[in-house]
Amino acid sequence: MPQQKSWADRIHYDGHREYTKKQGNIDYLDGTPLMRPFKMPAVQRTIAIVFIVIGIVIGGMIVNNLVIQRWQDAAHAEQALADNLAREASINTIPNVANQINLDNATILAGFKDAGLTIYETTADENSDELAVWRIPSDITLSEAQQYFKQGISSLNAIEASKLLNGAWYFSADRANGTSMVVRYADFSTGDPQIAVQNAIKNQGFDGTTINNTGVDDSGNTFSSGTVDANGTTCTFKVSALPLDDMYSVSGLPEDACYVGIRVTTQ
Repeated sequence: MPQQKSWADRIHYDGHREYTKKQGNIDYLDGTPLMRPFKMPAVQRTIAIVFIVIGIVIGGMIVNNLVIQRWQDAAHAEQALADNLAREASINTIPNVANQINLDNATILAGFKDAGLTIYETTADENSDELAVWRIPSDITLSEAQQYFKQGISSLNAIEASKLLNGAWYFSADRANGTSMVVRYADFSTGDPQIAVQNAIKNQGFDGTTINNTGVDDSGNTFSSGTVDANGTTCTFKVSALPLDDMYSVSGLPEDACYVGIRVTTQ
């Protein structure tokens, strides 16, 4: 009768008995397979190296494309901003405010349009004596400007804001108590509120001998004020300037840009 093999003898693993030693009631595994050196087959090793190289190449291409794309985007944005700021300045087309003081709204608007200006009227009540209009830069369509205004100037990015503000100006007239007219615009070229005020005074033709006050007002505006004869009507004027960032918070615009206001009021 053949001798019956023990349970350990009946279990094999890869040609070797899995349990080779027994001490008491404990069977011990054969640790020989674990002691063999691990070596990936040449074919699999080659395939792994190929995949690693491909991964490195693809990763490098992705990183390189991202860096290049960001650099190109930044360069394009910088150029677009520079192009917008190189356009005709707002001060070159602002109206002479004193010359408007005795005119009605229809005549003022007709004069703007006769000058070839694109005007966007924002007057709240067409039947009132008030008037509020924007002059739109010549290279922006009216619908594009309306979209910018709808978003809110402070919500625009630097490229959009510079495209709208450089060349634009805002004119308003209020006849509730006497007559007060004002034009406001962004100044991207002077870099100093005091110089911006001086340039505006020169543009409007206000005689320096009529200036009776200058300095910084309670609101922090650099200003000069005085009197002017507006076609026989004695008026007071005030020209003021402050940093543009105090008016519109748009990241990326020149930090030294100014916001200028020219007000003429009947006495």
